[in-house]
Amino acid sequence: MSDLLFRPLQADEFPLFHRYGPVPASGVGLRPRPFEELGYRSGWVWVASRGDEVVARAAFWAPEGSDRPAFLDWFDPGHGDDRVETGAALLEAALTGLFPEGDTRPEYHLFLPVGWQEQPDALADATDRIDAAERLGWRRTVERLNLRWLPEYGLPPRSVRLTFTPADDDETVLGLLARVAGDSLDSWDRRTSAEKGAEATARETLTALAGYPGGRSRWRLAHDASGALVGVVMPTSNDSSATVGYVGVDPAHRGHGYSGDLVTEALHIFAAEGEPQVYDNTDLGNVPMAASFARLGYRVTGHRMVLM
Repeated sequence: MSDLLFRPLQADEFPLFHRYGPVPASGVGLRPRPFEELGYRSGWVWVASRGDEVVARAAFWAPEGSDRPAFLDWFDPGHGDDRVETGAALLEAALTGLFPEGDTRPEYHLFLPVGWQEQPDALADATDRIDAAERLGWRRTVERLNLRWLPEYGLPPRSVRLTFTPADDDETVLGLLARVAGDSLDSWDRRTSAEKGAEATARETLTALAGYPGGRSRWRLAHDASGALVGVVMPTSNDSSATVGYVGVDPAHRGHGYSGDLVTEALHIFAAEGEPQVYDNTDLGNVPMAASFARLGYRVTGHRMVLM
């Protein structure tokens, strides 16, 4: 281990990141977009090298406007017998360099292929990365389904039982989001509500989504035939594609399949604007939402494990 050099790369050194190889044939860690399109920044990309050989690598990312990394989302610990130790040492060096005060550890997002647990090579590659991260204190919190919808999959018919209006009144939106968060199957909602309360969770959700590049002009409130407010859908776009963003059904109106109506409304908005694709995700454990996406024609493109 003493012969290894751990260091960050400046942007003009990023070609060194690609000296690592071979990449996992299992698809573990594979991203749908190339490295050059993902917006990594100088000093946030790290390598472990032995002489001229890059033996491990890690890249951290944050949305535009953030001055500190929010996620570790690219990590390859190496191939030798000491790969877990090498990977853990690289992560320790990177965390020390990026967070010298030691009070922060970004989320680690590990991208996984469909059926990864049933594929021995994928399971082994994932286990190496998880074991290295756990040595630094990361713990598995949730696994999500990554989903994609394309217009060629077919646009589901628009809801005839709900009426949609712009979600431009913050107090109405916040009240609904608080009710949803207080009785949610989403792991982030549950965890944040337990830590900060439903109202603070609602405000964080609204603030975060309003800050997306797609803004909030496409957000919609949904009312049933009696005029009762039953849900909200918050279509937007992130740095790479359109995304539904958030779907919430008031607990008093669950059990009627309204989540499908809400997502369908978002898809019609996107289709009218000519969006070529829509990417979304939902917790693996949120079975009703996963089923709703499937009924609307979404296809699972992979899994994402979140470690915190």
